[in-house]
Amino acid sequence: MAGKFLIASNNRKTFKLIEQALKEERHKVLVATDGIAVVDHVLDQKPNAVFLAVTLKGLGGLEVARALRALTPTANVPIIFIAENADEAKWVADSRLPLTDCLVAPFDPVDVKAHAAGERHTRDHIADLGNAQTENAWMLAILDPLTRLYHRRYLMHRLAYEAKRSLRYHNPLAVLFVDVDNLKEINRQYGIVTGDSVLIEMGQMLLTMMRKSEVVGRNDVQDFLIIAPQVDEAGARSLAERVCATISEHHFVLEKLDLHVTASVGVAWTNGVDLPESLALLARAEVALSRAKRAGKNRVEIG
Repeated sequence: MAGKFLIASNNRKTFKLIEQALKEERHKVLVATDGIAVVDHVLDQKPNAVFLAVTLKGLGGLEVARALRALTPTANVPIIFIAENADEAKWVADSRLPLTDCLVAPFDPVDVKAHAAGERHTRDHIADLGNAQTENAWMLAILDPLTRLYHRRYLMHRLAYEAKRSLRYHNPLAVLFVDVDNLKEINRQYGIVTGDSVLIEMGQMLLTMMRKSEVVGRNDVQDFLIIAPQVDEAGARSLAERVCATISEHHFVLEKLDLHVTASVGVAWTNGVDLPESLALLARAEVALSRAKRAGKNRVEIG
């Protein structure tokens, strides 16, 4: 039976060899070239195993592996390191990370297929040992149980990472608070179930509107947080206005109701030259959101 594997490597020759070997066995192949994207893909796509390069852009392979082991939903995902030389293989061995294996260049397609089959069996066996109660506890640690978007705790972890990366590479970074207008009135008039349905549908709308590099999660009872790396003030304003317009034009057809729902958006951005400024983005965006609510809602304000 075919499986699903994530390949994370910046070496095109290595990537193509592993990809071809996996596709010959009819496996589905996912791709990542950036370390933090690996964590997101494993959380979202749940591959059978990860073929992980030691050297990656941004977050290195060993740091990625430690992050995966630290997060409960990914703690048991098998990792097959792909070391380009003996030094990288030694780094892997010295790390003593659980549920990891290592292939060393030159890579043999036969070995790739064998490792894929073995790690897929390992993942399936671990999954069989779990139960629904444990799985629910895992998901609650990372995802908001209502909207199934990222939980605030993961968002704060991700924002700290993006702030440091923004500072290192002098790239802009923006955050957007998207607040559902009049949610209390919706709950009061139509019931909490309808209000929850609005939150779920709006969360999915935001998710489909964003690029893969942008992170969407539920920040609080009625607002969402979007982290947008490499987006400057003009880009953040444009994104926020598109969010406002799209939500305003959408028909929330829930329980035979055709609700007209709007959202207010608070935006803040930094040019990546000052870490305290980057870490203060949330406070500035919250102030901007408050202005938008006071000014009549269904609008964008920049902090």
